[in-house]
Amino acid sequence: MDLFSHSIRALLGLTAMLVMGPWFLSPAGSMPVEGWTTVPLLLALVALADLILKLRSEGSRSSLPGLTVLLLCLIGCGWNQQFLVIIGALFALGFTLLGLLSFLLEQIRRGGALVVILFFLAPVVVGTALMMMPRCQSIESPMDPLILSEALFTAISAVTVTGLTVIDIGSQLSIEGQWVLLGLIQLGGLGVISLFAFFALVLGDGLGIRQGKALRDSLAGVGILELRKLLGVIVISTLLVESIGTLFLIWATDSEGGYFDALFHAVSAFCNAGFSLHSSSLEGYSTAARLVMAMLIIVGGLGFPVLLDLWRKFGSNGSQRFPLQTRLTLLVSLVLLISGALLLSFSGTGSDSWFWSITARTAGFNTSTTSVLPWASTLVLMVLMSIGASPGSTGGGLKTTTIGVLFLATWSELRGGGQVVAWNRVIPDPVIRTAAVLAVIGMLLWGILLGLLLAVDGSSEKYQFIDYAFEVTSALATVGLSRGVTSTLSETGRTIIEVAMICGRLGPLALVLAMASISSSAPRGERPPGRVMLG
Repeated sequence: MDLFSHSIRALLGLTAMLVMGPWFLSPAGSMPVEGWTTVPLLLALVALADLILKLRSEGSRSSLPGLTVLLLCLIGCGWNQQFLVIIGALFALGFTLLGLLSFLLEQIRRGGALVVILFFLAPVVVGTALMMMPRCQSIESPMDPLILSEALFTAISAVTVTGLTVIDIGSQLSIEGQWVLLGLIQLGGLGVISLFAFFALVLGDGLGIRQGKALRDSLAGVGILELRKLLGVIVISTLLVESIGTLFLIWATDSEGGYFDALFHAVSAFCNAGFSLHSSSLEGYSTAARLVMAMLIIVGGLGFPVLLDLWRKFGSNGSQRFPLQTRLTLLVSLVLLISGALLLSFSGTGSDSWFWSITARTAGFNTSTTSVLPWASTLVLMVLMSIGASPGSTGGGLKTTTIGVLFLATWSELRGGGQVVAWNRVIPDPVIRTAAVLAVIGMLLWGILLGLLLAVDGSSEKYQFIDYAFEVTSALATVGLSRGVTSTLSETGRTIIEVAMICGRLGPLALVLAMASISSSAPRGERPPGRVMLG
């Protein structure tokens, strides 16, 4: 039965490729080749077989992939909606690849770091290939098709929800290409935590013992039951917030760009991606539209664990108290937003200081040209970008809790306290050490990447040191703001920025899993203390 089940799933993926091939190879806006609808019906038939097989052998939860593909194919063929069929085919191919990954990890049982890396690389590779297809190229610029390096850079920037781009996505990508980009942004915005939760709950546990323990420790002890609740909050809150944001953007912009324009920017804002269909980003947006975008950025940057706690708080009529992490996250976020707005206002940013303070925390939208901002404002933006959003959110950076823990530890040390206490709770020493390690690693990565970029592209007389430092900070914190350097970088320079975006998005979770995979067992017994003079 297992062999037959794997064969059906492999056939599902193969049929999905047959569906997508002719459609993506045809020009944008054209109808599919003659007889194309026959293959989607075959895909629906294979999906039905997969659905029946999973219902009989493994239960209703594992039948979700087949049911999703079946419904999308039937609705798409019945209403002659090509894009629904393509989405169904993409789902089928994705579930096939994930099933293959699950099978491989069950054999090697040491897939912690591999899970994170493959979950990241798979959409990058697929997105790069799709955006280079004729279907995703705008018919308005047939003489300027995307090359591999441009498509790869755009895909990495989308999956890492950075927003740096070397192309004008509003003019060089067709509507189908923009949908592909939107899908990459959504996958990237969900983050590593939600992908692990989906993998663990739907496809099976492929993590080794040490990797699983390291992951639970890095997620503050979140167990399988908590992951199930968290996954539900991620799905519901994402769909709800993005839908409400889309409706408010349609109202705030008077439907100037249509439904898709509002949807794209709502998803991009909630995922803190910073991508815009307009070459001038949000410069033409009204104050009301900017306010809607700001609220989406803030909600997406708080993190899904905080949203779960807020859900519980309001569900219990306010009787349940917030845990320490949620309190610290909310307090640090509020302090950063207010202090950032004030500092930017005093440094000469102008009336949009409040929006710059919000968007610099990994969102990456801009309301004016970044390169004309005063150096004092640029420095404040770099600090805000480095701190970033909150753990388990759609944003990057060092995270608000990391900065909060370091500040509390510094304040406690200055006061001569023996323990770091917040809201009558003691912050354990391992948490403080981890925060310090993450900060040091972040600074080391920033220095190394900046040095490499200066060595490769620093000879340009057009840009100064602060421009390149701003670029590396933006990429490493997955923000997407730029002082104009991105489009002028050499191929090697783009590669350095791509590495920065990947490192910034994978973040501490991948580091924890990787170290758990290669580290030896902890030493037993205690060793005598040593003395080191500081200061």
